[in-house]
Amino acid sequence: MLDSLTRNIIYGKTYCSLEHIGSDIDLTITILNCKKQKGELTVVDKETVSTIESVKEFDSKLKYAHLIINNNQVLQKATENRNNLSDIILINQTFPSIVLDDFYYEILRSKEKAYVYICRKAYINTLIKNYEEHSIFITQWSLGNTPVSSLLPFLKQETSLKTSTDTLALEDGEIVAIYPTEVGSYQNDYYDIEGIKIEGSYINTLGGILTLLAGTDEDRISTNFEEQQEQQQSTFTQNRLFAIGLPLAVGVLFALFLVNFLFYSYYYDEVAVLQEIGSTNILQKKLLVRKDSIVDQKQKRFEDVIASASSSASYFIDEIAKGMPDTILLEGLQYQPIEKRIRNNKAVQVKENTIIITGETAVNSDLSSWISSLETLEFSESVSINNLEKKANNIRFSIEFLIKSGYDH
Repeated sequence: MLDSLTRNIIYGKTYCSLEHIGSDIDLTITILNCKKQKGELTVVDKETVSTIESVKEFDSKLKYAHLIINNNQVLQKATENRNNLSDIILINQTFPSIVLDDFYYEILRSKEKAYVYICRKAYINTLIKNYEEHSIFITQWSLGNTPVSSLLPFLKQETSLKTSTDTLALEDGEIVAIYPTEVGSYQNDYYDIEGIKIEGSYINTLGGILTLLAGTDEDRISTNFEEQQEQQQSTFTQNRLFAIGLPLAVGVLFALFLVNFLFYSYYYDEVAVLQEIGSTNILQKKLLVRKDSIVDQKQKRFEDVIASASSSASYFIDEIAKGMPDTILLEGLQYQPIEKRIRNNKAVQVKENTIIITGETAVNSDLSSWISSLETLEFSESVSINNLEKKANNIRFSIEFLIKSGYDH
């Protein structure tokens, strides 16, 4: 199945065979196109033209063909073959004086005879080159009526077969004689080859197509150009694979580049977004670090102030309490009391450098003495009585102690 698929990719489903008859001056090229589909072979097109250029004009899509040279450049002779003689012996019997290195030969064997066809290599090579110049690759070629060998198993009921140049006498599907058709007596008879009705003028080309499909019957046919044909087929296969594979490879590469570009664009955008987010995060981090630094500094300052204030307050309270008489009962001592009630979104206002002392005493003179002693303290700016109130036998009082501004103990 894989071989069949590969063959269809390289050769396609349409097969072409060309036959050259006549002479170079009065050339006739018979063209036959057949298509193989679902295991059946059908005739698609057939035509007769006079130039290689006309072959390409007839079928512009034609890429390759089987070429049959059956014109005046091909020499044919028959010889006895009862002992299944070798090719060299048959050649020497039929063409004893030729230089074999200059010729291609093809031998068609029957039970008792061998039909030897020869043609100069230079002529065939030139023909092949001419076809290649018109973008038609000759993958195989045959000489004379040898392609008929592919049809013999289907002609067992026939007693004769007329090709475009010769008449073949048949007996039980074997060739018993080949002789040229007399000028003016040619009749283009039809033959039924497994359901394919074909004229005798196209019988060789049909045999060429069967040779393309099934290969050469090695029991009947032998040549000295198998190697050249294999090389032609290999070259054609490489050219076809290159012609088919190059656009496919370019298409695949383009698709890969496109997919790669789409992925690259997508991830490039993603990376750009991430980089932007990363830059923003770095900036925010720097701002946070700076704010944290500011907060830390303020926190430190606040703690220093609190520590300093706490230390100062302790010192002031200790000094104030040292000279307090035993007859005085302190109820409260506020360092830098709040001036106004605390409100939302309002700064807290305090009386700086101020201590409010409240308490109660039963001896008024002791209170007066203590106030006098407070006034003598080195950090005292002033001492004033805010309130005196009689309560039973005692006196309630409130004293405002003002500390000197900028005092540092």
